[in-house]
Amino acid sequence: MVQAPLAAIDVGSNTVHLIVARPTADGRDLEYLADELELVRLGADVSQTGVIGPERLARAVAAVGAQAALARSRGADPILGIATEGVRAAANGAELVKQVRVETGVTLELVTGDQEAALTYWGATSGLQAGDLRRAALDLGGGSLEIVVGEGTRVRWRVSLPLGSGTMHDRYATADPADAGQLASVRRVVEETLSPLGPPLPVVEALAAGGTATTLVRLAAAALPLDGAPTAADGMLTAQLLDVLVTLLQGLPAPEVARRYGVDEARARLLPAGAMILLEALDWLGVDGLHVRGRGIREGALLAYVHRSANWLEAAAQGIGW
Repeated sequence: MVQAPLAAIDVGSNTVHLIVARPTADGRDLEYLADELELVRLGADVSQTGVIGPERLARAVAAVGAQAALARSRGADPILGIATEGVRAAANGAELVKQVRVETGVTLELVTGDQEAALTYWGATSGLQAGDLRRAALDLGGGSLEIVVGEGTRVRWRVSLPLGSGTMHDRYATADPADAGQLASVRRVVEETLSPLGPPLPVVEALAAGGTATTLVRLAAAALPLDGAPTAADGMLTAQLLDVLVTLLQGLPAPEVARRYGVDEARARLLPAGAMILLEALDWLGVDGLHVRGRGIREGALLAYVHRSANWLEAAAQGIGW
């Protein structure tokens, strides 16, 4: 029996991102029908003023409306709405949620950090080998960093931290091109935040989700094609590769990165700080590299809905899996 399409729209600190997908018969994976995003950068306003400015708020509402229309045109029902750190941290986040509901018909669920972490883990591990292998999943968004360790679909440990690529850029590393001293500050803050934490290690694999990680993989493929240079083989970000990318980004302003390598300019500004966050996370986890899958909270929400129906958010709060 063919499963009906489902949709998830994630309103985050950097992007408004839609996927429309049909679950596979076994409920372990998704077949994509649409994948659209718009870089709105709500977090830039929140970092500076504590609120979402009227222009970005209007852009976010319009983006949700356009994506919801696309989802409906593909027959998706329901459309799950998710709001994460960029909206959580905004003093007027509730206003955005209300406007989206009134103008688009989409209800944005303001998920907690724990729920975001669980949904990210389920999305990042979707479609992988079944069983109780212990994996770590990182979601580096614009406003926060989620780190989860789980076995199978059961979450064993999780944390949500205000270490997003946009947040760290806006607070510590605003120079363009990237400034070595500022980037060192980013890494120091990340180290000081992570060092007191104690996840259950070791893990057999570490996965990475979020636009910063996927963009760094694409940048490596475009900018480092020479024989002998480190590459993002199979979507892996190693410490060596991240070091090379940081050196590259320190030599070029964001407009030039965008021109040469086809990276969105606003995203390019966040990459140096994002790379430093991932470097420190690699070291802290004690793994050789991060497998970037390009999946995360949206996929996790859809799979949680497939297995838990209306209780998908409760399942994410508990991290119980299926």
